[in-house]
Order: sequence, then structure tokens, then C-alpha cells
Amino acid sequence: MFESFKALFVVGVLSFGAFAYARIAFSEIVPAATLNRWRNLYLAVTVIAFLTPNYWLMLFVLAGVTLIFGAGEKFKPALYLLLIFAVPAASRVVPGFGGINNFLELYPFNVLAIVLLFPLLFRPDDLKGARGGRITDLAFTGYTLLYILLAFRDTTFTDGIRQSASFILTAIPQYLVFSRIRWTVEKLRLATAALVIPLLALSGVAAAEVVLSWHLYNGAVETWGVDTTLRYVERSGFLRAYGSIFGPIAFGLFLLVGLALAPALAMGMTKRRLAYFSIPALGAGLLATFSRGPWIGGALAFTAYIATTRRSLSNLMRLTVAGIAGLVVLSVSPFGDTIINLLPFIGDVEENTIDYRQRLFEVGMEVAMRNPFFGSENYLETDAMQSLLQGQGIIDIVNTYLRIALDSGFVGLGLYAGAMVFALLAALGAIRPARAVSAELAAYCQGYFAALLGVSVVLATTSNNIAQVQEVTWVLCGMCIGVARAVSLERKGAPAVIENTEVPEPREAPAPTRPLPPHLKQYARR
Repeated sequence: MFESFKALFVVGVLSFGAFAYARIAFSEIVPAATLNRWRNLYLAVTVIAFLTPNYWLMLFVLAGVTLIFGAGEKFKPALYLLLIFAVPAASRVVPGFGGINNFLELYPFNVLAIVLLFPLLFRPDDLKGARGGRITDLAFTGYTLLYILLAFRDTTFTDGIRQSASFILTAIPQYLVFSRIRWTVEKLRLATAALVIPLLALSGVAAAEVVLSWHLYNGAVETWGVDTTLRYVERSGFLRAYGSIFGPIAFGLFLLVGLALAPALAMGMTKRRLAYFSIPALGAGLLATFSRGPWIGGALAFTAYIATTRRSLSNLMRLTVAGIAGLVVLSVSPFGDTIINLLPFIGDVEENTIDYRQRLFEVGMEVAMRNPFFGSENYLETDAMQSLLQGQGIIDIVNTYLRIALDSGFVGLGLYAGAMVFALLAALGAIRPARAVSAELAAYCQGYFAALLGVSVVLATTSNNIAQVQEVTWVLCGMCIGVARAVSLERKGAPAVIENTEVPEPREAPAPTRPLPPHLKQYARR
């Protein structure tokens, strides 16, 4: 218990510091009273996570505190984004009833979805007349129906209910709520700040974990008595940080989302220099995960944001110069050789993980082609997949797209990938029209496009059933569609632009004249 108190102190100080920084850096776009409420709620939830001795009691108190503290919050989706990473991503199975042994595996963020997002599904739609996103809606609906139908394949009815309920909690409110908000600049500021500020706190936690070689959030889970695997994994002699996520790759995925959104958040500031400090802070947290997939995704996301700015070519050149300068500084630093050896396609540290992913893809595609349309329930039992068995006795399918192809065939993969691709296209297509409304609105279109693009790359290196990966993916898809629809409505409501506002003054009519006498007409003809 003493370890939990020490960890709580460190996490609390770092979290308080992140909110104190946010109050200074983002004071122009987020009211101080709102930041104070968010800070108090986030710290209260953190204390609950570390000091509640029972998992079920913790969930009950979490739900109660969220409802009480959030009662006065007008924009509930921001609270969901604020708290989604506040509690460690550990789960327990809800005890069964009525002959059902195990009902549902429940995570803390599932409770947040129930109390904060599900009530919003029944509100009236305020995006009537908006264009865009219909193909993404159809793809998402198709994937949802297919997933629920296949959940009952070759299994018991109760297990099908369990799998369906799990998917509903992690996908439906996330996509439907965030895609149907009429996003104004003010709402985008709140939602983005609520997502980025906790990631800044977790970046500080990541740095502390590497320096102290200590996973700070493990103490909370040990207090709950949850039977879960809490591993200490090193790479090149450094502990791989994972904060409250309990997976360094998933943790890196979430940090790259913050890295893509931080520049958009800074756009609303008249004095942006202090706000821009959030970018290297999130980058340091991303480096502390020592996860190469998120590193690539983060670099791609940040480059995508820069490439979609108004002066993209000059900004990309500046980014290139800054990157080269950073590599030079890194090469002469004490950690230069270590970091360079970790870089994908350049370094040679733990090449076996890359070899395993290549082998997994080759074997997995071979097995997927045996049931190409709707996949198979028993693909793990095939001899080909059993050849991938690792020393821990598991077959680690660290590729979301491959897992979906194996589970639900290429039909399911097409629907899933289609939803992401068309969400990306919707956000990308909204950038130019958004500039006609507001440069800040365009920056948020860029940020959410870049974040989803980076996530789509990292999903090829990890599974989407880890921690909050599914939730964040569907939130970003929903945000891309919601922002694109909001931009279309803003353009419809904008007054027409008049190119030439100068109206020529009417000429005065000539005064009527009397006819000239006959002896003067000869002079008038001249």
C-alpha cells in the first residue's frame, strides 16, 4: 500500500503540473473555470484509482464521481476524452447470473462510455442538411452488423451476447456521438484540450517511468486485486513506458494522437510560443515508449499536418531542416547511438520482432485465404498458425487488419478499412472549405485527419483489442466525419462573397432644353 501512495504522489504532481501548464498555455481558448473543474475531476479520479481497494467499488465510485462532478459540464463528450486514460486499463469479468457463468469483461473506460456517451445517443440530430460521411456511416453500420452476426458463429448464445456487448461498448457510442455533433470552433477547442492535456500528464509519467525504472500505475491495479499481467519490458537497457495503458505500443499510439492535435490547439492562441512547448513534451513521451511503430506513425502524422497547411512546401522544408538538425544533435548526445540503433529500417536492435511480424503476415494471409469472405472462428487452431506459437504459449497477432481478415474475412476488412479511409477523405476534403470559414477550423480538420492517418499506420503493428485502441479509433473516425459535416453546414450558412462592391453612381439626366429658334440652329449644328 505504501508503494501505491508513493506512485500516487508522483502521478498527482505530474498531472497537476500538466493542468497548471495548460492554464497558462491555453488560457485564451479554454476558460480557467473549466480547466479548474477538469483538474479537480481528473485528480479525484486518479486518487480513486490508487486508493480504492476493490475493483467493483472503484467502478461504482468512478461512475458516481463522474456524474456528480460532470453535472454542471455542458459539453459531456469532453469529459469522456478527459477521463478515458485517467484510470489504468485493467479489467475484470462481471459475474454471471441466471445460468450464465461470465457475463461481460468490463473496463473503467466502458463505465465512462455508459454514463457519459450512451445518454447522448438519444438527443436530436443537429446536423440535418449536412453533406458528407454517408459512405463512412454505411461502412460502419455494415461492419457493426457483420461483427454482431459473426459473434454467434460456432459458439454459445451467451458467448455471442458477450462479444456483441463488448463491441457495442467500444464502438457504437464513440462513433455515433462524435460524428453527430455540430462542431463549432469552441467545441473543438474543448474536446481537443480535454484529450491533449491528460496526454501531456502521461508524457511526464512516461519520462518518470524511464528514469525511475518503475511503472507507476501498477500499484493501483495491485490494490484492486485484479489478476492481470504487469510486465517490465526493456529495450536497449531502458524500461519501455506504458503509463496507465499497460502496453507501450498502444501508449505510443495515443501519444501520437496528441502530437497531431497539439499544433491545431495552438492555432487558437495569439501567443503560440508557450503552447508549442506541448509538441516536444508529447514527442518525449512518445520516445519513452521505445515503440518503433508509433514512432513511424507519429512522424507521419506530424508531417501530414504540416503538409496540409496553407504554405505546405515552405513548412515542409522547415520541418526537414529541423529534423536534420535534431538528428545531428542526437548523434552527438550520449544516447545518440542507442536511439539510432532503435530506429526502424536503420538500427539492428531486436530485429526478431520485425521478422516475427513479417512471418505473421505471410502465414496469416495464407490462412485468411482459406475463408476469404467471412473468416473463421477456429483459425488459431490451424497448423500454420500454431507454427507461430511464441515462448509465452500465445500467438500474438500484432496486426489489426490481419486479425479482422482472419475473424471476419475480407468483407469485414473491407468494411472496417472503408470506414477509416472515407473518414480520412472527408476530413481531408474539408480542409480547404474550412479555411474560407476560419483558419482555426481548418487546423482542427488537419489535426484530426493527421491523427487518424497516424493511427491507421500503427494499427498494422498492434492489435485493436488492447486497452482503448478501438475506442480512440472510432472516436477519431467520428470526429473526422463530424468536423467535415460541420464545415459543410458553415459554408451553407456563410454569406455570399461579393467580388466587386463598387456600385456606379447613376448619372444625372440632362436637363430638358427648349427648341432653338430658327436663326440659331445653324450654330448648333457646328
